[in-house]
Amino acid sequence: MTRKNTIVAIAIASTLLVGGFAFGRLADTPKTNAAEENKAALTQPSPSASPLSDQAAKEDKQFYLSDFKTGYNDGYNAGLNSDSTALATTQRPGYNDGYKDGYTDGYKARMNQPQTVVTSARPNRVVQREVVYRSAPAARKRNSTLKTVLTIAAPAAVGAGVGGAVGGGKGAGVGALIGGGGGALYHLIKNRDQ
Repeated sequence: MTRKNTIVAIAIASTLLVGGFAFGRLADTPKTNAAEENKAALTQPSPSASPLSDQAAKEDKQFYLSDFKTGYNDGYNAGLNSDSTALATTQRPGYNDGYKDGYTDGYKARMNQPQTVVTSARPNRVVQREVVYRSAPAARKRNSTLKTVLTIAAPAAVGAGVGGAVGGGKGAGVGALIGGGGGALYHLIKNRDQ
């Protein structure tokens, strides 16, 4: 193999390797970009909004927050004292939301208090047990077989095409091996934690 052919082969191999990584990145793009852009567009104020509507929106927000705080305090006390008869049934959404959040936090605080248990063997011995909650481990994300095949096969096909154009049949085989190797390397690096 001449020096020129060696340089061409190295250039093709590095191009295929980089192409495999690039294709893998393109195949794994998140599909939520459009939803995020729509959400951002909805949250930005419209240029035609008048100062009066902005002022009214601020007052509504302040009223909601003060109502939320009041409802939260009432709900927290009800949850802490296990008062399940008091429910938030007002027409004010801020108060109702605050009451629900406060009741939940008060209930959790009540459940996390140490429980006192008196054993029957020794009546004067007091044992404190603390309630411990453990969350379940998160489910492992699995790759689909189609994505794995595409991540490896697409760079191999591109490598075979470029190698066939430069070096004929033997070049196509070498290009396919290098491209597939690059795609496989990308797949292994990306999924090394699984």
